[in-house]
Amino acid sequence: VTPRQKMSIPSSAKFSNNNLQRMFLSSDGSDQQPPTLTNIDKAKMTEILSHVENGTGDKNYVVIDVRGEPEIMMGTGTMSEKVRILPLPQITMMAAFDMDEKSFEAQFNFPKPSLEDTLVFTCKMGGRSQQAAQIAAMSG
Repeated sequence: VTPRQKMSIPSSAKFSNNNLQRMFLSSDGSDQQPPTLTNIDKAKMTEILSHVENGTGDKNYVVIDVRGEPEIMMGTGTMSEKVRILPLPQITMMAAFDMDEKSFEAQFNFPKPSLEDTLVFTCKMGGRSQQAAQIAAMSG
């Protein structure tokens, strides 16, 4: 689950290797905290899908399946009619989350998620959805 408030790379991170410690800092000049990237389990995904399908809940979820259409059609199919399909290669090659709203909708056939939306990415094993969440976070 990715809240799309103000998305940027975390402002600091520390890595330790024996006694050598490195600190990496990055700032976009704002005081806003970076978004929280959260892995969710099947029960939480079922709950979110229920909110999306019924228009309930206190969050505006946008669920995006990042598998390719052939994989979806030949595998498990879509999770719900409300789940949007946006394959990871298109996110990366087309810089999908950096597009303006009109171009995004023309290219992907659904409205570009707003900064107030909570993005929920899904795929078969979780690796691609995690990459998509990180890309979305960096795109703001």
